[in-house]
Amino acid sequence: MPVTPVFILSLPRSGSTMLQRELARHPEIATVSEPWFLLGLLPPGDADLSGSTYGRRVYRQAVEDMIAALPGGRDDWHAVMRSAASDLYERLAEAQGGGARYFIDKTPRYALAPEAVHAMFPDAPLIVLWRNPLAIAASMMSTYSSGRWNLYRFVQDFEIALPRLVAFVERNPGSVLALRYEDLRPGSEPDLSRILEHLGLDEADGALIGNAANVALAGRLGDPTGGLNHTVPSLGDDRWKAQFRNPLRRAWARRFLRRIGAERLSVMGYDLNELEAELASCRGFARNLIMDLLLMPRGIFRRLFLTTMLRAQFLRLRHRQPLVDVE
Repeated sequence: MPVTPVFILSLPRSGSTMLQRELARHPEIATVSEPWFLLGLLPPGDADLSGSTYGRRVYRQAVEDMIAALPGGRDDWHAVMRSAASDLYERLAEAQGGGARYFIDKTPRYALAPEAVHAMFPDAPLIVLWRNPLAIAASMMSTYSSGRWNLYRFVQDFEIALPRLVAFVERNPGSVLALRYEDLRPGSEPDLSRILEHLGLDEADGALIGNAANVALAGRLGDPTGGLNHTVPSLGDDRWKAQFRNPLRRAWARRFLRRIGAERLSVMGYDLNELEAELASCRGFARNLIMDLLLMPRGIFRRLFLTTMLRAQFLRLRHRQPLVDVE
């Protein structure tokens, strides 16, 4: 049975797993945790999408030359890769019992290339999920580092993916359903009705069944906290402020908001002045300050000297593999 992919585009820690599990209760929707594979099928339009033991620049040149040699150029590439991806989505849906009309592909890294995803599947429904960017940053620290500074690990999300996602929504208003994390609730019927309408699913065709918290998502990737095993905060929730209780973090947050800018925040559904006022209400001086004085410069060092590449070389030595240059 043909299956139509549905893409949820968002930054990590934006509630995409929560939304995925809510929608997976519908009998006509199948999904797995995070497929990721589509990144390998997209044409290499951006040099920042990956790092490997082979040079991305060389790979990009080779694929661009191959695309140029195709009779239909990029359209031929998209057609072949779309066919391969569609076959995988259908097989994944069949493995869950069949009968699904839609397959949700929720992979946060697709936010790095929303235009390319849309070009490959121009008719696929797209859902963009926004969240207060300071709450995202706070969640990244609390979830992955027990509250320690780790935001240097997410520069690609804040500095590359976020501006691209905003620009994509502005250019494709009719193709995208944009939602805010703060407006969603488990079992929130009005918001879920909007999504079902966006997918062309009549609620009478099959109600959302079961408890979303009990929806199992196959795969090792995804929300390590369990998605819906926590309560979605209300609009007035300010738990994120606990991660900004020293002046270094508040200074970073002010610069971060201003880099995003009032116009982009408005597209996302947020007001710069309101977020700055919320940040100004944060209190505290010493919490995590000493550790931040060490970890913030460490983050700069990691970015300058690509320590992830060095770690990869040490792993090769550990497994008795030769050290390689990138070509």
